[in-house]
Amino acid sequence: MRVKAFWHNDKNTSEIKTEQLNFSNINQAVTMRARYSSISIGTEKLVANGEIPLDLYTKMKVNYMGGSFDFPIKYGYSLVGETDDHRWAHVMHPHQDQIIVNDDDCYFFSQEDIDPVAATQFSNLETVINAIWTSKVKQTDIVLVCGTGSVGILLAQTIKKYIGATVFVQEINPVKKEKLKDFGFDLCADNLEYDITFNVSANQKGLQYCIDHTVEEGKIIELSWYGNNPVLLQLGGNFHYKRLQIISSQVSSIPHEKKEVYNFLSRKQLVGHLLKTIDYKIFISNTILFDELPLYFDQIRKNKPNEDFITIVKY
Repeated sequence: MRVKAFWHNDKNTSEIKTEQLNFSNINQAVTMRARYSSISIGTEKLVANGEIPLDLYTKMKVNYMGGSFDFPIKYGYSLVGETDDHRWAHVMHPHQDQIIVNDDDCYFFSQEDIDPVAATQFSNLETVINAIWTSKVKQTDIVLVCGTGSVGILLAQTIKKYIGATVFVQEINPVKKEKLKDFGFDLCADNLEYDITFNVSANQKGLQYCIDHTVEEGKIIELSWYGNNPVLLQLGGNFHYKRLQIISSQVSSIPHEKKEVYNFLSRKQLVGHLLKTIDYKIFISNTILFDELPLYFDQIRKNKPNEDFITIVKY
């Protein structure tokens, strides 16, 4: 089968290439046409810029990835497709117009229950669930979410609607700040402190803001990943005085205290429940065509201001 796939040739250029699929290593093959995929801009920008640490090449590898992190590379990890018999599935797969995958790697869902466009956020919402588990956030907490990209906005909405805690958001982009108010979110104030803060800004200034605005013995959950980029923090102020905790959260493993109750499948099922009951589709603010991906990443590499919450690809 000949398909079109999105590749980063080097840290300066990307293109859509035609390639022949090799599925000799697939046992129970499922063939589907891609309908939508989601761009996780934080991680995918690091990949596109060649900023993945060498010692993490193996850990960062994702299902059906092509090439390697030292280029060229075919990368991405949240795709929604439709089979020939009209079944819908979410699968971790790079941006590609047709795919052949193992049946076990597919999470099938009903179009009547979950909007396929919203289903592009399965992977991001699994990250959100892990962060909620790691933080142990409860309904009585006052929470700050710093950064409202794809994971940040989903995290804020999930804590607000699913946990029921009081949520404030921190965002520096003026256009997004106005939109956040339209969505019903409360913007943070510099004179407030929060029981739990989540940094999802992919910026050291966001993490510093969390450190400076967390209550005594409070928790700072760090979801951002920086690749090869150094992080400079000021820890000589309230960090030690307040006995603050900075806790890393990531999606590839389930927190130990949840492993007796959840596995990867049941976590996915929980996300499916959230997608059925909470409106996340309203945060998908940018839809680009598959053929536009090279131009999109050209702009990303130039650090064009990003006023979008969630960007998806339509095939």
